Amino acid sequence: MIESVSSFWLWQFLGRLHPLIVHFPIGLLIAAFALEMLTLGGRRPNLREGIAWVLRMGAASAVVAAGFGWLLAATDGVVGERVEYHQWLGVTTAVLALGAVFLLERARRADEPSLVAYRSVLGLSIACLTVAGHLGAGLTHGSDYLTSTLPWNRVEQPSDEEMGVLLAEFADLQQVSALRESDLNRLNIQVRRIFAHNCYKCHSSDKEESELRLDSKEAVMRGGEGGRILIPGNADESEIVRRINLPAGHEDVMPNEGDLLSREQIALIELWINEGAHWADEDVQVFPEAPLELTMPAVPDAPGDNPVDRYVHDYFAEQGIAWPEPVDDATFIRRASLDLVGLLPEPEAVEAFLEDGAPDKRDRLVDELLARDEAYAQHWLTFWNDLLRNDYTGTGYITGGREQITGWLYRSLLTNASYESMVRTLVNPTDESEGFIKGIEWRGAANASQTTEMQAAQNVSQVLLGLNLKCASCHDSFVSNWTLDEAYGFAQIFADSTLDIYRCDVPTGRTAEASFLFPELGQVDGNLPVDRRLEQLADIMVKPENGRLYRTIVNRFWAQMMGRGIVAPVDEMDNTPWSQELLDWLAADLIQNDYDLKHTLRHIAASRTYGLPSVGLESPDALNANEFTFEGPLRRRLTAEQFADALSQSVTPVYASVAFDPYDRTVPADWIWFPSRENDRNTLPRPGTYRFRHAFSLPTSQIASAEMLATADHSYRLYLNGRLVGKGSDWRDVGRYDVAQRLEAGPNVIAVEAENEGTVPNPAGLLLSLKIRFEDGTEQVVTTFGGGRGAEEDRGEWLVTNAALGEGWQTRDFDDRDWQPARRFGSHADNNYWGRLLAFTHDRSEEDVGFVRAALVERDEFLSALGRPNRENVSTDRDDEATLLQALALTNGEFMSKILTRGAAGWYEEHAGAPRAIVQNLYREAFGRLPTEAEEAAALDALGSQPDRDAIEDLIWAVVLTPEYQLIY
Repeated sequence: MIESVSSFWLWQFLGRLHPLIVHFPIGLLIAAFALEMLTLGGRRPNLREGIAWVLRMGAASAVVAAGFGWLLAATDGVVGERVEYHQWLGVTTAVLALGAVFLLERARRADEPSLVAYRSVLGLSIACLTVAGHLGAGLTHGSDYLTSTLPWNRVEQPSDEEMGVLLAEFADLQQVSALRESDLNRLNIQVRRIFAHNCYKCHSSDKEESELRLDSKEAVMRGGEGGRILIPGNADESEIVRRINLPAGHEDVMPNEGDLLSREQIALIELWINEGAHWADEDVQVFPEAPLELTMPAVPDAPGDNPVDRYVHDYFAEQGIAWPEPVDDATFIRRASLDLVGLLPEPEAVEAFLEDGAPDKRDRLVDELLARDEAYAQHWLTFWNDLLRNDYTGTGYITGGREQITGWLYRSLLTNASYESMVRTLVNPTDESEGFIKGIEWRGAANASQTTEMQAAQNVSQVLLGLNLKCASCHDSFVSNWTLDEAYGFAQIFADSTLDIYRCDVPTGRTAEASFLFPELGQVDGNLPVDRRLEQLADIMVKPENGRLYRTIVNRFWAQMMGRGIVAPVDEMDNTPWSQELLDWLAADLIQNDYDLKHTLRHIAASRTYGLPSVGLESPDALNANEFTFEGPLRRRLTAEQFADALSQSVTPVYASVAFDPYDRTVPADWIWFPSRENDRNTLPRPGTYRFRHAFSLPTSQIASAEMLATADHSYRLYLNGRLVGKGSDWRDVGRYDVAQRLEAGPNVIAVEAENEGTVPNPAGLLLSLKIRFEDGTEQVVTTFGGGRGAEEDRGEWLVTNAALGEGWQTRDFDDRDWQPARRFGSHADNNYWGRLLAFTHDRSEEDVGFVRAALVERDEFLSALGRPNRENVSTDRDDEATLLQALALTNGEFMSKILTRGAAGWYEEHAGAPRAIVQNLYREAFGRLPTEAEEAAALDALGSQPDRDAIEDLIWAVVLTPEYQLIY
């Protein structure tokens, strides 16, 4: 029966309609489900008739698609586990869809309809449809169709040039004698690599098209439904050779999808068959693997004091590259400052550096930058947050499924913790660092490859070892040598119960056994509790013999400083480095110098190589190409955080509040405002002017210092004992006032006139803190904190009124008994609306840059447009190419517009009526230099003799959009 079906042309024709027909139930059933969701809660009953018709058509088309799918499998000879799962899930989808139709009709006929059963069955049909569709897409395009596009899954097979060299080598050997077994093993490995890259998608355990598999010796020798595909010793008579030599478009050509094999690939297969189709007995690696062990290579006898330059000198000699002249000092200080601490150099620092004639000034600059511990830590926090997928908000935080490690991470960077200790604490975590291996507990059902244990295995392997387990978490990898069992074995180390092994989200019936990926380094005892297993794993991973660990981190640092790793992509450490010796030396040097990451950065940044002129690439593809030639640092765009910080330095502070406070200098103050109420409920305050008073008493007038901090949304005028202290109109700018001379022993009163702008009720708040230090060393703090009115003599609360008042309400003797207690709107430390204002502190750091670093804030639309990832997954390679979204954000975005407007207002107030001062100072802040004559003339012409805010804003906008501002040269 099956043979008659497979041979009859009509069944073949109908079977091949399956890919067309299957889209109908996909669209119709999903549409029915989406429409049904719109009716929840008894809403939109008018949709019911339409839903019924869409569901009927979806169920009918599902039955037809399932039938045609069975015909396709029978007539095209497609077999394999994935095919079987796809078939049965397709049939299940059709049956459930029919059941949903029946249950819906029954509910519609009932006097008191219940839709629970119908909706449940419909939901199950959608779930089956989703999995069946995923498996079907894998059959059509390969199970790695989507994942193969990801940067960490891109694997380059040997080039035609490399295979040509290998063919020539084999030809020379044949001239002398027959190929030895070791030569035949090498030949077989290359042929199997060709099969893996070009044939496994259709001919492997996932999909046995025409009953043919090419992933094992037995399967290759057995052949497919048409019989044997090769005759050992006779390539000319082998069917596989005939097919791979056919022209594109021929119905028998192989591969029939994607690129045809090259002449060199075909020649290797023919040579392999003519030499007897030898199959290596040992466990050969189809894909190349980097050596695990690490040795300190001898530093070349070449010019230069820095070993980095000596290795590069030899490399340049091999490539025929002459050493270019280094960049000028102005370019170098800007590059080094942005790379090491993420900030533009201050104009005064640039001028001093240019005037310094000492030959070692670049080395000293690097040391000075690395010694700025806070600036260094806040800059490199971005790199590590991306790498360790650590963030302040996101999917995991909605459910509490992901934990921050920011506090531990920042302290590690601030104190320059050794890399060995950082790895230990990540793999065998404390309470503060466990968020990395705990992963994200996704809401709802998660794919088996996304359990928290498998996330730990994937993240540890990718981040610390530079290898990809993502494919192997679902099936034996098509892009590396890692297998499903190895991925589950590594995941089992992190699991507190035995893991069932799932293949493509389908249970295999087998369970995992704990095992480390590189058993030659040591093995983890799966019988131990999880905490002991992690302790063992940490001990194994940090061994000096683990070259992968230390090569991976120095390669990442090289990529950060140079724009591309010695190995690229940085997550594929099995790829060939452009200098194996330099990579190994950097890794071994890191170990020999107590795993000091700043030491490695110092070697790189102080090298002559780092000071070479920047290089531009012709296309993004050239970045990770096998034939990449290193000629110097790549020209790079500022990261989102670097650009925002540059704006804060040269235009106006971009951010005021932080998601993470690196100083933990919390002032215990609350935002307060008028207690608006309607219908006995608290409401947002209406626009208008409000007045606040707070009375307090001092025991003595012997005051050493007194500092008052104040801000309000939207504006305020601040008085102390009836005298004006200061005013503000932007809540981001915290006013800082010395009031020691205005305080008196005994009663004092703070009075504030604050305004809430706008036309409709909106959030408003006043925030204030007064810290008084007496000469005897004691302190007293007064803050916007408190509540209900107490006894007559207790004046500890803040009072507020919205009544119109005359003069004198700011004084101590004013009668405020009819005023109301202010309402608290949340602590300054954790308020969701205004956030934690970093400047709202009495204890400032010596390194305080005067604004909030963008690395400390939550990801917003602006940072997202400029390239900050969401960090739900490990992110190791931000896209350096400009995008349309970035262009819109910088040229027409509301956020950018507000920054420029605030900045222009500040420049106008500081330099009103002095256009030349505006131009020259703006260029010094933005570029670290004065404008050229042509630039100054053009800018002055644009500003005019009496520039207004709009003209200044236009000039600032033009400056910050220049390549000189946005690129690291």
